[in-house]
Amino acid sequence: MGKSVLITGASGFVGSCLARRLLKEGYKLHIITRDNTNLWRLQDVLKDIEIHNVDLLHSDEIAKLASTICVDSVYHLATYGGYHYQNSVEDVINTNVIGTYNLFREFSKKGIDMFISTSSSSEYGEKSKPMSEDMNLTPNNMYGASKVAGTTLCSTYAKTNKLPLVTLRLFSPYGYYDAKTRLIPTVITSCLLGKEIKLSRMDSVRDFIFIDDVIEAYLATSKLSNSYGEIFNIGSGLQYTTEEITCNIVNLIGKDVKINWQDDPNRQYEPRMWVSDNKKVYEKLSWKPNVAINDGLNNTINWFRDNLQFYR
Repeated sequence: MGKSVLITGASGFVGSCLARRLLKEGYKLHIITRDNTNLWRLQDVLKDIEIHNVDLLHSDEIAKLASTICVDSVYHLATYGGYHYQNSVEDVINTNVIGTYNLFREFSKKGIDMFISTSSSSEYGEKSKPMSEDMNLTPNNMYGASKVAGTTLCSTYAKTNKLPLVTLRLFSPYGYYDAKTRLIPTVITSCLLGKEIKLSRMDSVRDFIFIDDVIEAYLATSKLSNSYGEIFNIGSGLQYTTEEITCNIVNLIGKDVKINWQDDPNRQYEPRMWVSDNKKVYEKLSWKPNVAINDGLNNTINWFRDNLQFYR
């Protein structure tokens, strides 16, 4: 009998890629969604997934689910506030703090092997050197602040009660099934459709990490033992500007498209450095990114070329 796992946020970019990989590895998959969730990323594999409509804000619903299904691990990727249009502060706090804590508390009572929570490099705020897990957290928006609160709450609860929990702080994943509003899908789809590319700042920097490397980190984390509240960065350890990534994609596709840079005066200040220090995750998990940026971009371009119907 294969292992059984629960995923929240499986309808999203990273969650759907994780779900597909776990199915391929032979896991029995349970996912939590809302009634109105669009499951387009999982449409072809839904027959192999058990779906539960549960609200993470209702701890009684989660407790009931925890007592009716038997899972070895929980992968928590449900989040709110990572996109500019997700701007309800109440939803940011409810989802990222209360929902996360409810889920961890109720499922950890069941003696699971590991609870893997997903957080964000937004917890760090602006830093002048590569971000490491022992740095002070100084988030500069409500999304980052809610992620700090959720991480701190669950890590403290895990340490004081000796409960298995690891939090992964993701930097900027990209790849198959990425959201169309993100930089890399925007540039790729514009190129493939022969449209002008409209972007804001040329000098924004990010640490882009290919989705296959991110998924490997989740799988490595699930095999950890005696880890009560550990936090790991998951990034490439390299940073690129928006301009560099855009020009790379245009060159790889080989299309002559116009790039229209529109500096948005309302955009918040962009830091000069946004890059992961991967030392801790390498030492503890032997995880390191294996996919070079142009290989990852090529894989992504080829996937988008074959799946452009999702992005028109």
